[in-house]
Amino acid sequence: MSEERNIDPFSLLILVLSIIAIVTELIGPFAGFYLGSGNYRYSCLDCEYSTGVDIILQYIILILLVIQVIIVLNELLPSKFIPLDVNKYGMFLAILTWIFAVIGLASFGITYGNYEWWPELGFYGIVVGGLLKINNSFFF
Repeated sequence: MSEERNIDPFSLLILVLSIIAIVTELIGPFAGFYLGSGNYRYSCLDCEYSTGVDIILQYIILILLVIQVIIVLNELLPSKFIPLDVNKYGMFLAILTWIFAVIGLASFGITYGNYEWWPELGFYGIVVGGLLKINNSFFF
């Protein structure tokens, strides 16, 4: 007899959004500000205007997102490669990801508070991916 396993579509959505969050963090800026005279500056993994705090948190967030992808893959695959129930750790990592993104953005905002600044693609990708995982853990 074959054992059927239902795939949770919400977990699949979390996997896709986590991968999108990783990609947006790698290729897109985390935050930006207007320097004046048509000059814009950004915070990203290889930008010179990143603050010490936000660049460190961006790397930590990438690590947390990769771990979240591993946890979701563990739940989606028919034979789990991590025999323990790791969903509760996934929720904790998602909360940490969200908190670190907000702290990183606050650090950028405080540093460049004299300029007009805003969150960018990398921040939004992280927040959406983390928030979705948190909602999945609380409601499902």
